[in-house]
Amino acid sequence: MGKDETMSQPYATPKLDGQRVALRGRVLPDQHARASTQAARHGLSLSEYLGALIDRDSGLPNKLDQPQEALIPRAS
Repeated sequence: MGKDETMSQPYATPKLDGQRVALRGRVLPDQHARASTQAARHGLSLSEYLGALIDRDSGLPNKLDQPQEALIPRAS
């Protein structure tokens, strides 16, 4: 399956672990070290840090740019 085929498939939520999706991936050791350092600097776990980066990239409130605001649910 090529990249174009993957992108045309609708998103389906994978099996959840509690309220979270289990994620497995590979990064270079130096990337892992930098991410772990930055996560600790922000007082986040590595998974929280990655989630915040995804939210930031999507233009959403996140724990990196607005640490307190991201914790408060917004009214619609």
